[in-house]
Amino acid sequence: MKVNPYEKVSIIFDTLMKKLDYESWSNYILEIANEYIHDDAKVLELGAGNCKIAKFISMQYHNYVATDISISMLKSSNENNLKKVCCDMTQLPLKAKYDFIFSNFDGVNYILKQKSLLRLFNEVFGLLKRNAVFTFDVSLETNSLNFVISKSVEGRSNGYSFKRVSQYNKRNRIHSNHFYIRDKFGIEYKEVHREKIYKIDTFFRLAEKAGLHIEGCYDCFTFNNLKPNSERAQFIMRKIN
Repeated sequence: MKVNPYEKVSIIFDTLMKKLDYESWSNYILEIANEYIHDDAKVLELGAGNCKIAKFISMQYHNYVATDISISMLKSSNENNLKKVCCDMTQLPLKAKYDFIFSNFDGVNYILKQKSLLRLFNEVFGLLKRNAVFTFDVSLETNSLNFVISKSVEGRSNGYSFKRVSQYNKRNRIHSNHFYIRDKFGIEYKEVHREKIYKIDTFFRLAEKAGLHIEGCYDCFTFNNLKPNSERAQFIMRKIN
């Protein structure tokens, strides 16, 4: 039975991500934020998922809104004091202006078309205050090529068994993860998650078209320049007019 992305993966997500160091990732985002904003700043997270990053960052920035397109992921969060909004990051139903907007863990890669990526940048531009910051990470081709070497992962979580099969199509630059999740009654659910592995210059071109100034583009988790074999990139952009 085919279901929408993260409808069932939300149940096994913590097991899939058990090696992910949310606190270190949050500290990296905070290091960026602290360069530009004060503790009373308004913060918007796009693609917040189960709000594990939000848990750490909202400790410092209390005026915080977490958004995600998957209601299942938001419901899986134990952070009940957070303001959460279920929405598509390319069609944000918000009116407030923010000092800091961010997305992490490949969220932007899930936008599969350049026109939709431009729409995201336009949406963000409209919600940023003057001189405010938008930062996000993206997965690069090196990461996809390395990731699919171990093509499948199997495990159990919360009474479900699962298998993940990863593929990367170099021609269309689509990285896909196929999840096969079986419940205790033997019903199998299939989810397909697709990410577009854009070339770096695409982000520069579309961001500038939307009016966003690029402050930096780093090898993710550092403030070093990208290398040819970098697996992830971190962008920092500002609205300067």
